[in-house]
Amino acid sequence: MSPQIRPYSFRLSTSYQLAAMTDNHILKRVTVGGAIRWEDHAAIGYYGVQQLPAIITDLDPNRPIFDKSHTYVDLFVAYKTTLWKDRVGATFRFNVQNLGQRSQLQPIGAFPDGTISTYRIVDPQKFIFSASFDL
Repeated sequence: MSPQIRPYSFRLSTSYQLAAMTDNHILKRVTVGGAIRWEDHAAIGYYGVQQLPAIITDLDPNRPIFDKSHTYVDLFVAYKTTLWKDRVGATFRFNVQNLGQRSQLQPIGAFPDGTISTYRIVDPQKFIFSASFDL
């Protein structure tokens, strides 16, 4: 197996309608849910066969430089109702993507001496409110 490919990853998403557990007319229209994404470590480069201060001309395939594993969490709450004398169905949804995540740099490449050469920007926590209508 190639060390650049993350050997394991896991994704789980779920939603639950509160109508199944309550008779409250407001809570019966609420759906809650979320998702979790996890990815294992992966190689972002290889150490050199030669050691510094020598010029590194060959990479050692038996000594990868690894990035750590990552976990991301999303949550949502949705409320379904009708508007304008029950003529238009509406769903209001509030999502939180990457719960608790700060904007940061994540290494994706490394030089043969182990120093990081390339980064990607990790998206911070994001809040999204949406409304959909059934006409």
